[in-house]
Amino acid sequence: MDTQKFPKAFTSVNGLGAPKRYFPIKNLKRVSSLVAGIIFIGGSVLAFLFGVYKAYLAYQKHGPAMLGDELTWPVIISVILFLLGLAACWSASVNWKKGVVLFDGGIAVRDRKGIQSWRWEDIASLTAAVTRHYSSGIYTGTSHVYTLFNQGNKRIVLSDIYVKVEELARAIEECIYPLLYSHAVDQYNAGKILVFGPVAASKAGIQIGKKTYSWREVKEVSIYQGTMKISRKDGGWFSGASAAAASIPNLRILLTIINQIVGLKAG
Repeated sequence: MDTQKFPKAFTSVNGLGAPKRYFPIKNLKRVSSLVAGIIFIGGSVLAFLFGVYKAYLAYQKHGPAMLGDELTWPVIISVILFLLGLAACWSASVNWKKGVVLFDGGIAVRDRKGIQSWRWEDIASLTAAVTRHYSSGIYTGTSHVYTLFNQGNKRIVLSDIYVKVEELARAIEECIYPLLYSHAVDQYNAGKILVFGPVAASKAGIQIGKKTYSWREVKEVSIYQGTMKISRKDGGWFSGASAAAASIPNLRILLTIINQIVGLKAG
């Protein structure tokens, strides 16, 4: 890999091995904020000039008494547009240098605060929220939000502002999965309770929310339309025994363990 293609700022990252791939902010995200800022600030100037022009005409006709009436609203609108413009430009400045680099041994993320780097073994969980959007029954796109927590409970959020964020999340998961799965299996075999957000699993059974059931009662666990549900061997459904997949950290690890015990059905 030609490391010269990576931003120079990431050359300060140590202990993660060689850089493999760079995921910058989407150009549209950066440019759109800058353009919006320019438009708002330009509108602010025009609103102010319009107010001055109206005030000048009023002064010519009625004298200084009308200056306040003619200037008040244009000035208010001008200030609002100017503040919106500053906010948009600040957003563009913040986003301009954002990016993520995958290394052999971890990831480094650059934001407005600088660069933070995590080794693969530092990452404690990955949660994925993938939402398909519809308008009047017509599919309009899918949004992605991936949240990483490290052992110190610090958070990194990766969303669609990044180029190919799905590929980025898959690459991260492939690197952390063997480590997290091995640890989870050791904990399970030792009789510990594994907690995955609203779901917990142990040798005794599975818990979703406040409901706990032994593995003997479980026919299968299913994932359908982003929801995990459990069915009983007698054919009934647990009342309220479900959880949104987007709320479950390390979902792949949980599903692998469940599949090995009672089977898994994907919908």
